[in-house]
Amino acid sequence: MAGRLSHLIASAALGAAICGAAPAVAAPLPERPPGSPDYIERTEWVYHGERATLRIYPTAWGWAAAGIFTNGAQSYDAWAELLEHAPDANTLTMQNQFMCYWQLASFTNPGKVGTWNLEPWRPVVSSIIMQNSGCNPGGPDDVLNW
Repeated sequence: MAGRLSHLIASAALGAAICGAAPAVAAPLPERPPGSPDYIERTEWVYHGERATLRIYPTAWGWAAAGIFTNGAQSYDAWAELLEHAPDANTLTMQNQFMCYWQLASFTNPGKVGTWNLEPWRPVVSSIIMQNSGCNPGGPDDVLNW
């Protein structure tokens, strides 16, 4: 019975996501540890028509720390710092895009510098689809279309 209930709850959550219900909120994180390096210089919300993009400007330390050899603690410290700059970015799709950029930006978007761009309208997808889409599931990076 418990297995069936959890299956029903998971099915309902998937159905709500597909039907465009309110975005899922990422799990809350503890505050960033005191003395941890700054990974994010600043953030900026920009709009292309009705689509919002959160531009993330990593610090030099952020660019250096990100990558496939980063540890999990650094990525979650960077996410916590991002939420200090942009608390309204705390959705599952935004967190997934951020983690993709943090770990794979040099592979998914080689040569890109300046910002990582997260969009709240992008779908929540598997990590494989996220990687294959260059951290931009659901279409190209809007900022590149300006």
